[in-house]
Amino acid sequence: MSGTQSIKVSCIAGSSSLKVKSQRRWVCLVAMLAMAGSAYGQLSTVVTTDAQTLRAALKPAGLAIASIVIRNGMPGQIGTYSNFNLAPVSISDGIVLSSGDVTSLGPLPEVLDPAYDPASPPAVVSSQMAPDPDSGSTAEFDAFGNTPGNIENFSGSFDVAAVEVHFTLSADAQIKFDFIFGTVEYPIYTSSFTDAFLVFLDGTAPADQITHDALNRPVQVGASFAGLETTADHNTAFAALHAVIHHLTTTSALLTAGEHVLIFEVGDVNDHVLDSAVFLANLRTGIGNEGTEPTNDERRCSIADVAGGGPNGLRFDGILDGADFIAFINSFAVGDESIDSLADIAGGGPDGLDSDGIVDGTDFIVFINAFSAGC
Repeated sequence: MSGTQSIKVSCIAGSSSLKVKSQRRWVCLVAMLAMAGSAYGQLSTVVTTDAQTLRAALKPAGLAIASIVIRNGMPGQIGTYSNFNLAPVSISDGIVLSSGDVTSLGPLPEVLDPAYDPASPPAVVSSQMAPDPDSGSTAEFDAFGNTPGNIENFSGSFDVAAVEVHFTLSADAQIKFDFIFGTVEYPIYTSSFTDAFLVFLDGTAPADQITHDALNRPVQVGASFAGLETTADHNTAFAALHAVIHHLTTTSALLTAGEHVLIFEVGDVNDHVLDSAVFLANLRTGIGNEGTEPTNDERRCSIADVAGGGPNGLRFDGILDGADFIAFINSFAVGDESIDSLADIAGGGPDGLDSDGIVDGTDFIVFINAFSAGC
């Protein structure tokens, strides 16, 4: 925060000359681009079970999260993540659930060794989280897995991390969320240790699990979403020779206005070891085909397009793109400090705009970060 504040003071305060002010802003633009760029290229995870932190990380839009409850899991299995943005696999910031320790989900240097054996991943991604004799299972995960045709070769769940999200809709709507599921069970143990990601909506019966492919198979190692597995991720421990399923959006059926509950769960299957994780983002309302499909890359962005249309150029289409970027840069460079200037009308909250009606260095860094990440 102190770095941001010093930039704001040195770049925004000062000369009464518009020409000088504009020149200073362009000089500062270069400095702040460098600062913003430094936030990219390194996955960051933070262990937390704080409900407010998790709520903010999900970036709810069109719905109100009333509470988040930790349903299951040991310390270290739940948290937030950021900077999952190295191409070709990326997803905006959100929450992470793992059958292992979320602090150990960054790239594994070991895989660069030609002698690396994916059958024996390092201990940091092969964690027993629940101490014996506790399996760390949940009743609903086991009930779903024991239902024929659901999880391949299922005999029991272990080290399940589960969060329960209570939310309210003000009107009838569908809900959506984006995710990437990764596992070090791939490529050796597919179909035998079928770690899975499950999502229950308004109930815990097997029929209440809403995240599955066109053949009604849940998100699991090797047995679902054929063709969407990739070893090309550079952000996480699930890079080659391991894999992620990249990347998916689940859309619910039409829900009635009122209170609802989502339960997100990821767990090991048939043993405690070789970890898996899910990265969740952008819990929102939206219209779409019910089911789970590859994410539309023109997905909802976290800031700025809420400012709407008009002479400043933002188009209120929910997509932070080049046209919005140009409009923001132009406003910032000119130094227009009127309430109409741009983007700061989007308000405060977790995205960082400070709702003071002045497009300044603080807002600029937030905008660049969101634009660079592709939301």
